[in-house]
Amino acid sequence: MIAVHARYRGREKGRAAVVERSAEALGTLPGIGAFEILGVEDIRTIADTPEASLNLIMALLSDGSWAIGLGFADSEANALATASKAVGVKAGQVRVVVDKQGATTEASDIAAAFALLAHVLHKRTFEGREATSLVRRGLNQNEAAAELGISKQAISQRLHAAGWPAEQAGWQLTLNLITRAADQAD
Repeated sequence: MIAVHARYRGREKGRAAVVERSAEALGTLPGIGAFEILGVEDIRTIADTPEASLNLIMALLSDGSWAIGLGFADSEANALATASKAVGVKAGQVRVVVDKQGATTEASDIAAAFALLAHVLHKRTFEGREATSLVRRGLNQNEAAAELGISKQAISQRLHAAGWPAEQAGWQLTLNLITRAADQAD
């Protein structure tokens, strides 16, 4: 089982309302269960698949206001507890705990991959976030350019400047690592 625990570290007023709205919005992602809201700034949930957990964490990292714990264990209760133990205190960081004997390498590899992805995400301009969002939703470059009212060359330049190829490679690497850790924790 895979669980994600996130702690809001942003500066918005009305933290509880921000956390509640975020939990509601993130709960609509495919493969993500309903969130449990813990106190004022913590949420946690179970992810149905490695890909669902990765997409959830990418959304949290994109926001930049969440400290994230990713937990792997043999049962839902153990995965939730493991994710809660993993959550750190610094926004934009992912800590990982795999509840399996000798699993420190998997956990550190996954955390390292997320650190690289977070770096790419945090360097993006508004235009880069706009372009990558459209392509991530499934639009090709011609469709994304038309949506933004710019040329195909301009969308290509925005994607390149936003680190889109690096994000795609990092996403695939992280998915492979999460899949292996989930298989070993079961």
